[in-house]
Amino acid sequence: MKSLSLKKGLALLMLLPTLSIAQLSFEGLIKDSQTGTELEGAMVTVKPLRISGSGYFTGKLTERDGTFKTTTNYDYPLQIVVTKKGCKRKIVKVKKDKNVTSYEIQLDCEQETIDQIIAERTTDSDGDGVLDLDDECPETAGVEENKGCPWPDTDNDGVLDKDDACPEVAGVKEKGGCPVTDRDEDGVDDNKDNCPDEAGSAKNMGCPDQPNSITDLLKRTNILFSFNGVQPLDGSDSNYSDLSMLLKKYSYVNLLITGYASNEGPEQYNQLLSEKRSASVKAALEALGIDSSRLESVGQGEKEPLYANDSKENRAKNRVVRISIK
Repeated sequence: MKSLSLKKGLALLMLLPTLSIAQLSFEGLIKDSQTGTELEGAMVTVKPLRISGSGYFTGKLTERDGTFKTTTNYDYPLQIVVTKKGCKRKIVKVKKDKNVTSYEIQLDCEQETIDQIIAERTTDSDGDGVLDLDDECPETAGVEENKGCPWPDTDNDGVLDKDDACPEVAGVKEKGGCPVTDRDEDGVDDNKDNCPDEAGSAKNMGCPDQPNSITDLLKRTNILFSFNGVQPLDGSDSNYSDLSMLLKKYSYVNLLITGYASNEGPEQYNQLLSEKRSASVKAALEALGIDSSRLESVGQGEKEPLYANDSKENRAKNRVVRISIK
């Protein structure tokens, strides 16, 4: 037991000098002596100069530009050993010198080795401007931004995946690679259709010439007037607000407001009365925000009555204003 403890102690004492030495750093450049070609993949190992024989020492491979950086815990004097397949091994002795911080080491390499290195650094098999050395798709022309590979177009819609908002579904460029939809099948794409669920026309941005919501409301609108009256009877103008809202939604719709009169009294008077009735309806819609240019008011007087003027009831029905889409 004492013998074993003594051996461990001696081993520790032998290691102390090594453990106390600060780590040393080395950097430099490895080149071919004849052509000056920087040598990538050369093994650079730093080890004590006085150690000979077998042993394992880790090394660092040079970068593409032939540079290296490595460290060691051993103290001076040291040796830098450089090896590379196709080149003659080189040993550089290193002594402590504060003025020396970097090393340029030249190897004697076979011409075949140098030719191969130069070919690797200059070959662009697919001619895309990205050297094979950096090209992940060396046989297929691509772009530098995609490491020499072409940008994919998964859905084959002509819009590259990098620009395609719907890369798994074929679409069109105008929609960022997404498909065109037309829910109401009116020929106007939903993205341009102000009425995507109501068939219309391109001139109306996908909305119909005569929207059902307006025509249905106008069928229910019957604006009645009293004898000689130019203001609607109470309740008969209840659809004004709804109509104005629809006109604002369908801003291209224009209205024809037609006034009528019964046949009591002079014809010229009834004509003027019908005109005043339609004008009052127009004014009411303008007050609700509808531009006057969209509204035309006319009077029919007692001509072309909606009902035969053969009874008190029918004559009351003819004192009316009707609205239609122009």
